[in-house]
Amino acid sequence: MNKQTKQIAAVLLVLAAVLASGCTDDMSADQIAARMEAKQESIEDFSATMVMTSFAGETETTRAKIMTKMPDKTRSEFIEPAEFAGTVMVRNGSMMWMYDPAKNQVTKMEFPDIGDEPFEMDYTELVRDLLDENDISLEGTEDVGGRSTYVIDATPKNESNREFISKTRVWVDRENWMLLGTEMYDADGNPLVKVEYRDVTFNTGIHDREFIFEIPEGAEVVETSFEDMMPKEMTLEAARANLTFAPKTPSYLPDGYEFDHAMVIGGTREVVSLQYTNGDVRLHLSEWISDDTEQSGMTMGEPEIVSINGTDGELTSMFGMNTLQWSADGISYSLTGVIEKDELVDVAESLV
Repeated sequence: MNKQTKQIAAVLLVLAAVLASGCTDDMSADQIAARMEAKQESIEDFSATMVMTSFAGETETTRAKIMTKMPDKTRSEFIEPAEFAGTVMVRNGSMMWMYDPAKNQVTKMEFPDIGDEPFEMDYTELVRDLLDENDISLEGTEDVGGRSTYVIDATPKNESNREFISKTRVWVDRENWMLLGTEMYDADGNPLVKVEYRDVTFNTGIHDREFIFEIPEGAEVVETSFEDMMPKEMTLEAARANLTFAPKTPSYLPDGYEFDHAMVIGGTREVVSLQYTNGDVRLHLSEWISDDTEQSGMTMGEPEIVSINGTDGELTSMFGMNTLQWSADGISYSLTGVIEKDELVDVAESLV
């Protein structure tokens, strides 16, 4: 879980507990966590339509119907964008099915047995991190989809953190304490991503049959495992032995950077990721065989066109990271790090 996701999760969890308690003063992190856990334990099932809008660069909307039945049943069906419409993901206990309608292919995957609560989170730690790093304020109430909500803002106390996300706004239903929306803002106060939950219901007694996946007629079934899908760290030599193409490496790196490890990601697209580090700072280089159906603008943000050995590339910036993407000789590349544009281009141009 990255820092921004962790912040959002913490905001949502702590606010549900604080508002449910009817008091926002003189509560310790442990008390908030305890109340939050009690509220979470009352939820047996949940359904909604999730709408996620990205405002970075060209506005994009993703819409999906989701439902969950505790402790281990989930179903998601994508409605838009058009290229994802009909995609279905179902988890029922230890098994997950993912259906890609464009390929008429079902991927069946078994989860590892790691206990009754495989995704257990340390709520107290999340709460403490939130209270240490953010100022939380109740901004008032607002009607969302015909429901009255509390509007809460979480602002990082450390000004340097506001370079990534200056504020996260959260909408919480006043009646049932369910989350109805979140919105993140950049350093200039512009919205980055908004997530809305519409037609929310909970504890309606969702039937188990909703989580039984029926394989579409004629669909190809591919079986894999959680372990197989997780990339493993390896040497550059081992990565080359597991690829059908020859990856390139930079002959130039900024001062202090050195190769750390490689990872090969299989599946429908073979990708190699090379990681270089300078202490805790990382520089990522990913390579894969180009697909004629690929679209430009795969990264978020308005791209700047830059030249890489005479080839046009796209440079975007988000959350303090610069990402450079380009293709050459049938291979696509993505280079991401906190280094400046000129040095990022120097690294890209040095690939051999």
